[in-house]
Amino acid sequence: MSRMTLDVKKNFLSRTFSRCLAEMCPGVVRLEYHAHGNGDEVAIIRCIDGSTRRVDVTGLNLQQSVEIILETLNGEVA
Repeated sequence: MSRMTLDVKKNFLSRTFSRCLAEMCPGVVRLEYHAHGNGDEVAIIRCIDGSTRRVDVTGLNLQQSVEIILETLNGEVA
């Protein structure tokens, strides 16, 4: 992915979608996005109880990233 695309993804996941998740899922505090030097991309879901969930979003577009994050939450959050 290009640097510009990664910046758009980071801003969307860590700002816009993070706020949506916090509103939709009472147990979620925020969503973070991290791009590592080796090319790995990870979304980290931070919860009110202090727990975290890591979601691999490497190479995924925005829609795919949102879908896998929601699937992770649906499988783990009641």
